[in-house]
Amino acid sequence: MNKDKSSKPAVGEELPALKKIVTQRQVDAYSGVRPKSLHTDPEWAQEKGFKAPLAQALMSTAYISEMMVRYLGEGYIKGGKMSVSFTKPVFVGETLTVRGRIKSRAVEGEKTRVTVDISCENAKGELTLVGVASGIENTCKQ
Repeated sequence: MNKDKSSKPAVGEELPALKKIVTQRQVDAYSGVRPKSLHTDPEWAQEKGFKAPLAQALMSTAYISEMMVRYLGEGYIKGGKMSVSFTKPVFVGETLTVRGRIKSRAVEGEKTRVTVDISCENAKGELTLVGVASGIENTCKQ
């Protein structure tokens, strides 16, 4: 990002990345523990051919939302949009890196919508989610 902390990141610049370790406890809390679930039953997941339980795909969108709220605050909470594709499963125990790169800014009435190319990748560098998110940028002088 720009070294001048008072300025907004320019188109093409990256937002600060987030690292998220996906734990079984988080997955259990997200979906509720149930027997014979690919998300919460390790033995069942292995029986079905997976190396570990799978995180719910929407957990990754929650991580993207966290990154966008850190950047845009209320502008994402009240005016946020997201469109994603899930490209690879995420397993319990994996570490995800959540990334965003400013794609564009567009005037919407009296406000500016900033669009961000977003992704999540695992520790092997494999993309697990790709897409775009946007929200209203704070136009107030600081």
